[in-house]
Amino acid sequence: MVKNTDLGILIAKKNYSESSLILTFYTELNGLSSFIFKGARKKKLAIFHLGIYELTFFKRAESELGIINAMDLALPLSEIYSNPQKTILCFFIADVLKQTLKVEGGDALIFKFLREKICLLDVKTDLYTFPLEFLTGLIVNLGYLPHFEEANASYFDLQKGVFTAIESPYSYFVDEQTAEQLKTYFEGYYEQTFEKETTKKSLQLLIDYYQIHIPNFRIDVSLGIIKDTLYSFA
Repeated sequence: MVKNTDLGILIAKKNYSESSLILTFYTELNGLSSFIFKGARKKKLAIFHLGIYELTFFKRAESELGIINAMDLALPLSEIYSNPQKTILCFFIADVLKQTLKVEGGDALIFKFLREKICLLDVKTDLYTFPLEFLTGLIVNLGYLPHFEEANASYFDLQKGVFTAIESPYSYFVDEQTAEQLKTYFEGYYEQTFEKETTKKSLQLLIDYYQIHIPNFRIDVSLGIIKDTLYSFA
């Protein structure tokens, strides 16, 4: 077997044996990749969700699982793992990624986006809008950017992915501020301030949009936790 190296963002881990783990990463070169890390549980290593690691591994062409030889943190993130709210957001984001990044093969733009957002989360102080910022950016990178047919659209057709003035069976009424927030966030501008209630509406509408376009997208548990901790609404 040939030794390989890659950068990976940890999105899932589970026990494989009494001493080993199966780790799933989104990697820079190979996209979604899973590995056995032998002895990881006995070594009691600090392995964090959304940690960005330098990986050295072996992988047979016929095997779905690689074998990690060594892994080291590539970036010294600290706030993410010491701030309880940021840790909860890490689990939420990892849950989203497990359900959206299902195709093998590297995508440099998605990896760059994830790396930048993780680094932003580490230093960001106001976390209220971060879930919305992340989800709008991710859905754009996945190729599901909605279109705005009219400047003053009153409905969001979730099936067609269109903000429009025409009501349809799959459309939801959106007030002016919610439409404006979603539009600016989809365009990558986050400086404008919106009411917290508007952010709540925007987030729920966006999750409904994900559920239509991403097969089997269900984040009820992790979403409920961030609602309780960041938003305190049911």
